[in-house]
Amino acid sequence: MTTKNLSRSWLSILGLSITMALAGCTGIVNIPAPDTTPLQSPYSANTNNEASNAVDFTQCPSFNPKNNLCTMQYDPVCVTIKTKSEINYRTAGNACSACGTPEASGYVKGECS
Repeated sequence: MTTKNLSRSWLSILGLSITMALAGCTGIVNIPAPDTTPLQSPYSANTNNEASNAVDFTQCPSFNPKNNLCTMQYDPVCVTIKTKSEINYRTAGNACSACGTPEASGYVKGECS
């Protein structure tokens, strides 16, 4: 094979590759962005509604780090963390990661305020 023929072969392969790459881009589906509007937490504004909070409250199972394997989806929850002297709240990325510490007692759907 001569150098001229070899150059034509590479140009043909390059041209075919570019054509296939561009043709593949036409089939991409436009997926809308997720709704990131913050959810209202039951702990915001009115904390006197204990009955409503108790219904939505999900108790964490006993902590076992060997069984705590979580996915990375974002579905925020407000975690209740009980220490010896106080109760705190923090937003976790999802229900699984909410119960990822021994201090977590449970959670409600939505971000903490």
